[in-house]
Amino acid sequence: MNKDNLITLFRYKRWADAETLAAISRVEENYKEKRHLMLRLMNHIYVVDRIFTANLSGQAHGYTALNTPETPDCATLKAAMADATEGFIDYITALPETTLMDTVRFRFVDGGAGEMKIIDMLNHVLFHGIYHRGAVGWLLSEAKQTPPKDVMTVFLRDHN
Repeated sequence: MNKDNLITLFRYKRWADAETLAAISRVEENYKEKRHLMLRLMNHIYVVDRIFTANLSGQAHGYTALNTPETPDCATLKAAMADATEGFIDYITALPETTLMDTVRFRFVDGGAGEMKIIDMLNHVLFHGIYHRGAVGWLLSEAKQTPPKDVMTVFLRDHN
């Protein structure tokens, strides 16, 4: 895995997050509880992204949980998630490729000590989002919406 691969994967993440939020925004009012759960899952992805951004930069993240008490609306979350992902792309762009295997020490939300290689932290952010977007896709189906075709092959064909 090199920086170019990572940048492509984070561009894919940005696109897939936006496609998923667009589908959530079309969920009808009679599926309000499912829609709320979808937004909670997407917000959780966002919070974990922000936690890992802070961990990579050596800053305190300030979170005491893996989600926020309030649930943002689709438009707010779409902008916030895109901004967070742009931050990862900027971070990777500026990162010397030789440092991808460097270890970063940080604190988990529960206060425990952690350490991971930079490449592993970035991969976690990518795979964590895919996992939860998959759950949102299932919920979209239950709410009579077609989940987005958010697979890498579609992204590479249409957006790269």
